[in-house]
Amino acid sequence: MGITQNALTPNFPHVLDEQIRHIVEIIQRAQSVQARSIEPTPEAEAEWVDTIRRNSGLNLQFRMDCTPGYYNAEGMPGRGGIFDELYGPGPVAFYDLVRAWRAHGELAGLRMD
Repeated sequence: MGITQNALTPNFPHVLDEQIRHIVEIIQRAQSVQARSIEPTPEAEAEWVDTIRRNSGLNLQFRMDCTPGYYNAEGMPGRGGIFDELYGPGPVAFYDLVRAWRAHGELAGLRMD
């Protein structure tokens, strides 16, 4: 977790709250099966990178219209800046996605050993 490959929101405490809930649920699941390690499978990692890249351009026009700065690579979004690989549908859709993934129960794409 972090600020990349998830969703940008102006309410950073909300980001932290969502990430804490996500991490705690995964750790609790790992403890329930007495796992000593948690790793994404290579396939799941590649699928997530593909998801981000397919969806990152959805907010490109918004970033192009903003005043040049840190968030839009000084007015050149889409050229590899830190926010070019965010989940394009936005924070509400992102948090719904990870909540649904956890609620499904199997934590698909994670290997717990």
